[in-house]
Amino acid sequence: MAFQKIVVGYDGSEYSLKALKKAIEIAKCTLGEIYVVGVVKPLEFGIVDYITPEELEEYEKEEITKEEKFLKEAIKLVEESGLKATYKVLEGNPSEEMMNYADDIKADLIVVGHRGIGGFKRLLLGSTSSELVKYANQSVLVVK
Repeated sequence: MAFQKIVVGYDGSEYSLKALKKAIEIAKCTLGEIYVVGVVKPLEFGIVDYITPEELEEYEKEEITKEEKFLKEAIKLVEESGLKATYKVLEGNPSEEMMNYADDIKADLIVVGHRGIGGFKRLLLGSTSSELVKYANQSVLVVK
């Protein structure tokens, strides 16, 4: 089976860039399309109790804007390679959102780096990649 629809988890990290490059390499061989996704994790429940709804809204807008910046950079790399690509910012649990998105678009492959940027606000691909390998309906390629 050729991989025609490839979802790539991208957060601007070195590992996600390696994953994107590997997805481009695969898509060139299969004439596939690349769907680059970034996931904004919601604030932890306890923290939400200490901030105002306005601050929460501002946080979400900031994170989505950052994510879109990363994803647009990724799309540029894909398009420079001559491939078709789209991007989407998802919100929620990274592995669940990526799996749902991959199911929705009927993807054949999910490609992620084995680690992300990390930190309080960013997507952590280490745990995400493990969950994807265990539970995704698609093949999953974890790039080191």
